[in-house]
Amino acid sequence: MIRIEIGRGHYLLYLLLPHRIKSRLLTPASRAKLARINRAFNETIYSGAGASDYDQIHRYAEDEQHEYPARPLVAQVWAEGGYGRALEVGAGSGYFTTLIARRARSVIALEPVADMQEVLKARCRAEGVDNVEVLGISAADLPAALPAASVDTAFVIQSLHHLHDRDRVFEALGRVVRPGGRLLMVEPHHNLRRAARLVRKYLAEYRARAWWSNERNWATHDFLTRGELRALCRIGGFAPPRLSGYWIPYSRRLIRDPDRRFHLEGRVGRWPVFRHWAAVLALEARRGSGGG
Repeated sequence: MIRIEIGRGHYLLYLLLPHRIKSRLLTPASRAKLARINRAFNETIYSGAGASDYDQIHRYAEDEQHEYPARPLVAQVWAEGGYGRALEVGAGSGYFTTLIARRARSVIALEPVADMQEVLKARCRAEGVDNVEVLGISAADLPAALPAASVDTAFVIQSLHHLHDRDRVFEALGRVVRPGGRLLMVEPHHNLRRAARLVRKYLAEYRARAWWSNERNWATHDFLTRGELRALCRIGGFAPPRLSGYWIPYSRRLIRDPDRRFHLEGRVGRWPVFRHWAAVLALEARRGSGGG
């Protein structure tokens, strides 16, 4: 049986395989390393200037690619009726947190990196948002911090692909989201287009020993497959999700207006063939009445 070992071998498999499969192939020692590697990577990248310059680095509000389709979904489509008591996993700089907060009774924003917490709080103050509580914990630790069934709407926006302990995250979400409550997600899609790009990067750069022997380059950055999202929803006790695909190939060239493209992709992105080529997935699911 092939075993993937961090810093030693099978790096191409580590890049290409869906997260659930590669996780099973990691050696026990590598699985133990991954939490440390991810924690160190996030604290390094998102501390200091990485925190204060987060929006500029990700080009929020400058490049549509980094906020589409999350912004119109959060601000408009999903907001009807409000979000009640909301939870955001991986809040980062608070770019989406304040959008959520304006349509929620209150928001619990999870952000484990201390410098990012300060940036998030400063953004809330600057925008006059006073209903956000920032918690410096990981999503997997939620049951120890929040009462069961105390959340109406949970958001995971462009953060799950950085997390390796996804089963634990969804078990935790299943405990804190009330029956009938919503799970709303936007995540990059691991599909054939993504795999092809990774192969090109591997041939050009990643296959060098200096790259794959560096543990930092094994930090989790695993995009999501549709099958994994469905499996995670089952683990958390959520009903089968509604999945929509965005960033369909050539749509940006053919339809320049982002509003028109958003509405078209919201429909076309559920069709066979088109949905599998979309670069971004949006998910909507309801918490079931049974246990997670």
